[in-house]
Amino acid sequence: MDLEQVKTVYRAAIDPTARDGEGTSWWAAVAAEVTAVVDAPDTQAAAGVIAWWHNDWRTVGDSPARAALRIRRAAKRMPGTRSAS
Repeated sequence: MDLEQVKTVYRAAIDPTARDGEGTSWWAAVAAEVTAVVDAPDTQAAAGVIAWWHNDWRTVGDSPARAALRIRRAAKRMPGTRSAS
């Protein structure tokens, strides 16, 4: 995925308020992790990539597995990407 696709996936799956102004290095780190989530062999492995994003996913009413699944589903809708659900 290119950076614009990563931004679209991240915004659709995780944070619709994420802005380009977050900065180049922030988006590069997000891109690396979104790509790792998409390329993971299964949702459990994908969840392991992003488990650190929140200290306690329950405090935001979410889980790494649900977030990983949303990322993988959003990426599936992007042209040229491949992701299992």
